[in-house]
Amino acid sequence: MRRKTSIILTALIMACSVTACQGAVSSVTKNVIEKNAADQNKETAQPEESETPVSTETELSSDEQEEQEQELYNSYIEVNNFMLGRVSDSLERYFNYVDIEQEEFALLDPDYDYFDCYSLSEYNIEEVENAYALASGKSDKSALDEAYLEMYPSLSLVISTLNDIETYTEMKSYLDDDYQKAKEFHETLMGALVEYVDAGDQFMAELDIVASERQEKAYEQMKEEGLEVFYAMNRVLDLANDIEDELYEQGVWDENILDMDLEKIQPLYDEFIENVDALIAYDGDEEKLAAEGISKYGWWDSFMRDLKDTKVSLTEVLQKVKNGEELSQFDMNSHFSGDCSLSSFDAGLSSLINDYNNIIDMG
Repeated sequence: MRRKTSIILTALIMACSVTACQGAVSSVTKNVIEKNAADQNKETAQPEESETPVSTETELSSDEQEEQEQELYNSYIEVNNFMLGRVSDSLERYFNYVDIEQEEFALLDPDYDYFDCYSLSEYNIEEVENAYALASGKSDKSALDEAYLEMYPSLSLVISTLNDIETYTEMKSYLDDDYQKAKEFHETLMGALVEYVDAGDQFMAELDIVASERQEKAYEQMKEEGLEVFYAMNRVLDLANDIEDELYEQGVWDENILDMDLEKIQPLYDEFIENVDALIAYDGDEEKLAAEGISKYGWWDSFMRDLKDTKVSLTEVLQKVKNGEELSQFDMNSHFSGDCSLSSFDAGLSSLINDYNNIIDMG
């Protein structure tokens, strides 16, 4: 299950989810070599008396500082998307074959000598490094910066290990060495995940706080500038995210929808529907769309199709809950937008986020 939050104004979207890495039970030692080296340098390094320290810091103007903060924030969003997109998918893929409950490497099906994971791109890895460089270079670090720097070593280790596993499995090298490297990679990955899960949660919590603050300012700005369509679009995305957040807090998904507390979901759903209806009305007002820089065709059409499908998925699930009906096995196996399941609702939200970002890019 994934929780998704739209980030207004920056035209970027963050996604929050529960990954498949809960249950990792080993530990990892972090930064020992770096710390020892730093301590040794403190003891042995002697400054040259003839040299006068020269400050290399350049004082930035307020505009430059704001631009730098925006760049770092955008980088955090990209990293967050990467963590809960491709990284999460790669972990889920790996644990589809490998027993997550075991510290030592063990295939879930011993009779099936196959496992793999997804590769992680250099582009995304560079974004992780960029965020680290920007955050570590700040003299006055925020709680979000500190959380990212705390997470960075374990995230880096998870990334590098998954890529090692992907290369190893692609070449089927486990058949050559009788899974020897597989055991080593698994031990490293499980150790990294112990820190990554907690540090990642803290990073996301801090990012949520900053995102909420920026979000409120963005909504005020949209109202002031008369951006009613964009306001409704973002409210739809945010409310859909809020619904998924609430479902996550309740521990509810497709397999147990009757455990849903409708009293908490219904107000969010009602406001969600209000904004869906507003967007359907705007869909017939080409002049209004053009005034906000939105083409009536292309990605807007895609957004509206996905919006209707997403609404239908959620409406049908809530009706099942009101009728006291569980989802059928067919429903639970269906993850397509527009079908009757929370997974379908989630798939629709993913499509809406993609549509929204493309509308922004085309603007």
